[in-house]
Formats: sequence, C-alpha cells, structure tokens
Amino acid sequence: MKGRSSAGRRKTRKGQVQMRGLPVSPGIAVGEVFVLDARDLEIDEVRIAPEEIEKEERRLLDAIAETRDEVLKIRTRYRSVVGEDLVRVFDAQILLLEDEAVVDAALAEIREERRSAAAAAHHAFARAIETLSRTENEYLRDRAEDLKDVRRRLLHHLAGGRRRSFAHIDKNVILVADDLTPSETVQLPRGKVKGFATRQGGRTSHTAIMARSLQIPAVVGVEGILEEADHRDRIIVDGSEGLVVLRPEAELLRGAKSRQRRYMEVSRERLRLRDLPSVTRDGVEIRLFANVDVPEEVPLAIENRARGIGLFRTEFLYFRDVEIAREEAQTTIYRKILRRVSPDPVVFRTLDVGGDKVLDPLSAPREPNPMLGWRGIRISLDLRDLFRVQVRSLLRASTVGNLSILLPMISTLEEVLDAKRLIAEAREEVRLEGVRLPEKVRVGAMIETPGAVFLAPHIAREVDFFSIGTNDLIQYSLAVDRDNVKVAHLFDPFHPAVSSLVKLVLDAARDAGIPVSICGEMAGEPLCAILLIGLGARELSVHPYLILELKRIFSLMESGEARALAEEVLRMPSARRVREAAEQFLHELEVRGEREKG
Repeated sequence: MKGRSSAGRRKTRKGQVQMRGLPVSPGIAVGEVFVLDARDLEIDEVRIAPEEIEKEERRLLDAIAETRDEVLKIRTRYRSVVGEDLVRVFDAQILLLEDEAVVDAALAEIREERRSAAAAAHHAFARAIETLSRTENEYLRDRAEDLKDVRRRLLHHLAGGRRRSFAHIDKNVILVADDLTPSETVQLPRGKVKGFATRQGGRTSHTAIMARSLQIPAVVGVEGILEEADHRDRIIVDGSEGLVVLRPEAELLRGAKSRQRRYMEVSRERLRLRDLPSVTRDGVEIRLFANVDVPEEVPLAIENRARGIGLFRTEFLYFRDVEIAREEAQTTIYRKILRRVSPDPVVFRTLDVGGDKVLDPLSAPREPNPMLGWRGIRISLDLRDLFRVQVRSLLRASTVGNLSILLPMISTLEEVLDAKRLIAEAREEVRLEGVRLPEKVRVGAMIETPGAVFLAPHIAREVDFFSIGTNDLIQYSLAVDRDNVKVAHLFDPFHPAVSSLVKLVLDAARDAGIPVSICGEMAGEPLCAILLIGLGARELSVHPYLILELKRIFSLMESGEARALAEEVLRMPSARRVREAAEQFLHELEVRGEREKG
C-alpha cells in the first residue's frame, strides 16, 4: 500500500484548507495525512470460451465460499474488540455475499455474456451497489459500503487484487481515503491511526458505527478531500463538529491541540463520569437518554449510562430487513432491545418515513415537496394495516420491559385521537389473544411543527409525554432545508424564535403535568443544551457518545444560572447574540471549573 506522491503539488497548494463533512465519531485528531490508494482492480473483460463456462461458475462459487470463511474469521477475531452486537455486521455481509439475486446475476453473466468469474462478479455487484447508492434513503445508501466490502474481498480471491495492509503505517497518522469498509475499520491499528476522513460515507454506515465503538475520531462525506490532501500534510479531524483542516495555520493548530487535550482529559474521566449522577451544581437532576438508530448502538448507550432509550427510530429496521413487515419479526427485535435496556425505558417512535426517508414498499409517487407531504403519522393513518402490525408488535413486546410509543410528525389533535383509537383497538386484539399486557403503555406525541407547538396545551391532555424533535421544528419554523447548501447556513438552533417555541411546549407540558424529552441535534450541542436546561428542560435524548460530555458540563453550572441566561436570550433579537451569550456562559463555567480543580 502506498501513499500518493505529493511531489509538485505543494508548490501550488501551501495554504490552509477547511472542509466540512458528516461528524460520525467524536473527538479531535491531529497528525500527518496518510492517503490510502483507491486500489481499483484490473478486471480482464476478455470473453471466455464456451467450454470454460462451467469452470468459471465453479470458480465463482468457490470464491464466494472462501470469502465467507474469511469474513467469519474477522468476525471471530474482533468480537472481543467491538462486541457481539457490532460483529453482527459481518453476518449481514455474509447474507449480502450469498444474496440469490446477485449471485444468480453473476452466474448469468458467465453463461450468457461469457464473462470470467471475476468480471461477472464485478458487474453484478456494481449494479447492486449503484442501485443502493442512488436511493434517496440514507440508510440504504450506507448499505452500499457493505456490498463494496464483500465485493472487494470476493474479487481478491478471483482476480488476485491487492488488499489494503496497515502494517507499514507510521505512528500518529490520519487516514484520508475515498472510503473505508467496516472490515478495514475494525482492523485499523489504533496505536498508529488516530483518525480518518473519507470522501464517501454516511451517519448510519457500519464504518461510522465501528469508528464510534473504537473511539476513533472520524468525518465522512468530505467532498474534495482526495484532491486537496497530500501525503504527510498536517491535518486536523474534528469528529464532533464535522470539520477537516488541511495544513492548518499555527493559531488554529494550537487551538485544535488544546481542544484535543481537553477531550482526552474528559475521556480519561470516563469511568468517573459514567458512574456519577447527571446533576447540576445545585442538585437539579437532568435525565440523559440515548437516541438510537440501530440495535448495534444500544451497547454504547448502556456503557455511557444512559437513563434509557429516549428515541428509537424504528424506520431503520424497515430499511435493513425485508422481513420486518412481519409482526413476529418486529416483536422479536423489540423484545431483544427491551430486555437489553431493562429496567430502563425504551421509547419506540412509530414508523417515521416520507420526506427524506422513503421505503420502497410504500411506492408513492414522487412528491414536489416531500418534507411538507405524505410523511410520519400521516402515512401510518393512511396505511392502517402497516401501523396496526407495528403497534401490535410493540404491545406484544411490552410484556418484557418498560416500553413507550411515540407518534411522529403530529400537526393536529385529530391525528393523536385517531392514532390512540387504533392503538386501543390493537391492544384489545392482543389481549383477547391471551397476551397479558401491562396495565398501561405510555403514548407520546412528537412536537416538531409550529402548529403542534401552539396546540400543545390541547395535545398534552391526550398523551402521556412529549418529545420535542428540534431538527424538524427548526426546519419548519425557519423555512430552511438544512440539506440545501444554498440556505443551510440559515438553519440555526440559536435563532431566538426556536427558544420561544421550545419554551411554549415546556410550559404546556408543565401545566398538564407530563414530562418532556428534547431530542435532535440541538439537545446534544453543549451550548444549546445549556439553553434548554435554562428554559426548563429536564430530559434530553442525545446520541450515546454525547452523554458524558453533557454530564460534565451540567456538573459545572447551577440551574439558576442557566435560567438567567435563558431569560436573557428570550429577549434577544438575533441568533448571533444568542450564540455569543451562550459561548461566554460556557467559557465562564470552564474557567470556574479549572480554577476550582486547581
């Protein structure tokens, strides 16, 4: 494996370059670039003779068997490193490797197109990868990486392609690559590789999940990284902010190293922080729950002492498993998660598709503005059989743990009432089948539209809890699509209107005597989290890796101080002033904490 030569490039590119990507694994890494080559295989496209067809078919099937054995060895070897839940990624890869549709397509290429086994496998897998890569659904796009991983290994057996080796990597390098596969990520030498940045990748990719488990700072989806990075360039990778800086200027480098030291200090305190209560200096408890997309993230939530799962996004189960539409399959998964988290609660959000998350089985016509269209609870109330199966599954699973049901994308009171009727009907069905259900299963409403905010006092009388979805609430309140590069800079959680809307919901819930959990990225951003506590929030649901840092910050402040900040913010006219006030507040907390520690 060779890093690309940088000769002749630095003459034209010496200055600092900042790039943005998706933050998928927290922490800050500072080091030298090690560029991984793309390793494109040379595939011989010469047609085989008719008498060679049977031999090439055997070669393909034999290579599939060899690749399967290789993946199983990786699974066995690294199970103790990342845990049983994560190594199941490789079980999924084996299923992809042996997928009948892809294997049959490759065999057909051999028979009908007279391609070699390697060329046939390359073409068959390429079509499957392209299909997944072009889908609008993020989770399905991220599954393309698993297909690339097994294809790469399969072609190694068929065509003798070079495999990436990390044996000769220098210490303290940061990998820059087009992509990294899950099996490559799990095999990274952690003593040498301090972080990575890739052009491809997504938030829910198995590579991202592996990086978080291994605590390797990572940013993915960095456009232009391969064109800008040279071997041995200095680089900063901020896996918390999604920032990559090449050839950083001295002041920025010093700041990054300072943040890196602080992050490492917090990491060294993990054991102490994990077992400390989440309370402010004046003893106010802040309950920190975990947001979870896939079952593999549950162990991280438990490890970081989450008070439970505040938001389990069930739609990702549908994206990964065609069998999940079956009631028994859903029930089995929900039970497994509940048993793992028990006695702490798990809030399962019912199927929240539409908008940017489209399920193929719901083959709806393409909408001109999907974020304002057929999505969330609207789909569930239209496709009642689909909703009924999910609710029955959830109710049946509730016998083994502390389960709550969360209704997404509520905009009217009637949606809540209709959903509750369907849940009541499903409950009676399940009870008549002899299942001994808990006396009560909590039902909550997700408040993420301005309409729901102003109806909150009425909705609160019909549900057991609220969850404020800050991502969509900000989007709909400010009329900003955060995925649209032209206006994404206007997506600002510090906009004064956002704090006012959150305060209205918190007040309505308090008056009705029901709890409120705040989820979305705003809850996990320390500056915003401080504001939320000041506004009256006492439950936050964030990504598991953010829990300990929030716990540390809350321990530095008094609830009254945060309340005074929030009261001041509610009178401010601009997001800039809100952000500056929050930054100054946090700075003063950190200074006080350092002074008291010293």
